[in-house]
Amino acid sequence: MKKLIEKFWEDMHIAITTQDKIKITQNFAADAIYNCRTKDEMMNITVDEMASSCLEYKDILDCKYSIERIDELANGSWVSIITSSVNQTPYFTVSYFRFRDDKIIELVEYYGDF
Repeated sequence: MKKLIEKFWEDMHIAITTQDKIKITQNFAADAIYNCRTKDEMMNITVDEMASSCLEYKDILDCKYSIERIDELANGSWVSIITSSVNQTPYFTVSYFRFRDDKIIELVEYYGDF
């Protein structure tokens, strides 16, 4: 699963820089669930909406990221911690993944800045 998570982040980077939404969505099962925690609330949006919104960051992402760690959790899910920067402000993303047949079936993300 570690390789799948690394591929997801690489595909995300390529998708944003090339504006190719399919590069993101190809990592997800058809019935996948995506949730993200914004400053004020937990949002449940479709994978397609998430992929479209990611493409809007092309002009503000520095497009440099670092996978700080990827770990398997006791319940069989996986967590990754990514650091990057937006407009030269460092931020992090903590992502919780669940997989089925090498596809993401659930992704829950939390964002923050340093």
